Amino acid sequence: MNNACKLFMFFLGLWLGLTCFLDFYAVPTIFRSLSSRQDAGSLGMILFLTFNKVEILLALALGVCAYFFRSQIQWKKTFWTTLGSLFVLTLVYTFHMSPTIIEANKKKYELEESSQEYIQLDKTHQQYHGLFRKTDGTKILVLLFLLGSTLRRREEKA
Repeated sequence: MNNACKLFMFFLGLWLGLTCFLDFYAVPTIFRSLSSRQDAGSLGMILFLTFNKVEILLALALGVCAYFFRSQIQWKKTFWTTLGSLFVLTLVYTFHMSPTIIEANKKKYELEESSQEYIQLDKTHQQYHGLFRKTDGTKILVLLFLLGSTLRRREEKA
């Protein structure tokens, strides 16, 4: 196995580990620890938006590493489509989903809970939050699949 493949596996593991840490430990801990739901939500979104930017770098790093062992990739179209989809997902997270959730929350907390505008903003927040959770779960499965298939290929070559 060449160094590019080892780096690819490192970046995959790092991305998967950081995603699971944020999703299953850091953000739930923030919501349990802070008494203000608004403060917890704001801090959680800062963490996610920051991590979304790191994910762009991780997706690019995976692409660069994979380019250097491209001749060893067996299912090229599936592999490159998967990597490309992960990259596009990180862009959607960073430039659309996270900012939309943050903006909806900022506006929402300036309004009365019973107002029609608050209800609409909360609905927008809930829709994007649900979509974010579903796509994040899918992302975890894709990262696990890529890591597993890379490890399997490594074992077959040995």
